[in-house]
Amino acid sequence: MTYQEFGDIVDACARTLRDRGIGPGDRIAMILDNCVQWAALAYAANGLGAVFTAMYTHQNGAEWAYIIDDSGPSLLACADTKVLDRLVESMPDTADGWPAAGIILLGDDAPNKTPPEGVTLTSWTNFVASGRQSTPVGEPVRDHTALATLIYTSGTTGNPKGVMLSNWNILHNITVMQGRFPIYQGDKTASFLPWAHSFGQMGDLHYMVHQGVHINLISDILKIAEECQEIKPHALFAVPRVWNKLYSKVMAGLAESPIKKLLGGMAFKKARARIAKDGRDCIKIEPKGFLDKKLDKIVLGKIRGRFGGEMRFCISGGAALSPEVASFIQCVGFSMFEGYGLTETGPLISINGWEEGHPCKLGSVGRPIPGERVVIDTDAWDDPNSTDGEIIDYGPNIMLGYWKNPEATAEVMTEDGGFRTGDLGRFEDGFLLITGRVKEQFKLQNGKYVAPSPLEEALKLSALVEQSCVDGRDKVRTFTIIHPEKHALKAGLEAAGIDASGSFEELCARPDVRAYALKALKEEIMEPNWKGFEFSSAVILDPQEWTTDNKLITPSLKVKRNALFERHAADIAGLE
Repeated sequence: MTYQEFGDIVDACARTLRDRGIGPGDRIAMILDNCVQWAALAYAANGLGAVFTAMYTHQNGAEWAYIIDDSGPSLLACADTKVLDRLVESMPDTADGWPAAGIILLGDDAPNKTPPEGVTLTSWTNFVASGRQSTPVGEPVRDHTALATLIYTSGTTGNPKGVMLSNWNILHNITVMQGRFPIYQGDKTASFLPWAHSFGQMGDLHYMVHQGVHINLISDILKIAEECQEIKPHALFAVPRVWNKLYSKVMAGLAESPIKKLLGGMAFKKARARIAKDGRDCIKIEPKGFLDKKLDKIVLGKIRGRFGGEMRFCISGGAALSPEVASFIQCVGFSMFEGYGLTETGPLISINGWEEGHPCKLGSVGRPIPGERVVIDTDAWDDPNSTDGEIIDYGPNIMLGYWKNPEATAEVMTEDGGFRTGDLGRFEDGFLLITGRVKEQFKLQNGKYVAPSPLEEALKLSALVEQSCVDGRDKVRTFTIIHPEKHALKAGLEAAGIDASGSFEELCARPDVRAYALKALKEEIMEPNWKGFEFSSAVILDPQEWTTDNKLITPSLKVKRNALFERHAADIAGLE
């Protein structure tokens, strides 16, 4: 689809929205995966001065109903009949409480369940056709201070809150990135981060449209590598989980045979030596010398080929990226720029590589972007042996507040207009380092403070670990809860001479299997990377994946720690 064709659809949507009475300050809502219709409705609404709210298709119906009730949209778009069916089950039986301007249903299938009488149901085809037959809208509403979108937070505790981002909040993030990275009109990206999340929305949609980039939508997150080989993207925005998976898969592949292990070891050794001699972190450094070039081509070039072979740079955000993985990505031959931010900050606060010469620091999230000021409030953290503090951000990127929730807004805003991020960090040589979450940090019985986030990310580098959570408040030692990778667990047990028979659930419950997992993770992850007091005394194995359906993670993949601890309360109670 060309930009002209997309623009025509946006214009048709704007006409129909206007004809249905939607104007400045009104809201529309979407329960859609990333698609042309998502973007068209968002830009059409903003062009009228209206506000858009997006939800995830994998959220449960009760969460949709809460957000719809809280945001009060005039119109709602549903991805398909399955979404509409689940919505009808959770919404009122009468038209009261439903969007007054009706429901748009994507897809060609007829609905199984319909909204109550009085709620208009329109197909996407008819919605667009109606606009094309209507009169032009005219000039778009231009108010940079106006509310552009409500993005609902994950809701790890309590109900989600609607973050109010203005046009200027979003535009500030886009303009400070313009020209900072090697992305040009006509370049290709592979988009899979959900646009309902601020990182995906700003980086994979608004920024790319602003740059005139060819946006390709990945059909399934499990097909990233496969579809990237066809797309050949020049840039990729992703979360650490994607890079961790790549790291684990490559390391496992190199260990498959002696020759692969030998060549892989030589290639990475040459790459590290080349990078060390250059002295720059995170930036792609071209191979030098015959052997370096040869090894790069036959080993690292194949890894780059998994992503199409045209990648100029990657951006990682959403959570802390392990320095080991960041170093691995640089060795592979991708420039990796790690950034940091929250929905409430537009989202971008800082990022590596945006300045002249692309300065980066491994293990950091870069320097604050232009127009922003970051302060470290050491009074917010009472560890006497640490210089860390809560990160407070100031700038034109700060949200307008939480929708209809002045109390929650007051809790996170300082008197002089700063936003309390809830994250712990410190500066080193002007670069910001994230060390944990204020609320997640805990103190052991020996008085030592532990930040679980970096420990959990380190654990995910093991092929044994799919999901992880570390805690230990008021305990003698930390403990770790993991959802293990089934095949890796069984293979490890067999290699260690431990009985691997029985169901996955039975294996996860067995004390000897848990003891094996603890020993394996200590040797592979804890001893090389953790401080002694951070070592776990026990590993609890959870055979069930943590999902939004079982309410153990949020739609943005954050672990709901309290829910997980309650699930394993008996095991935790038995630990010292």
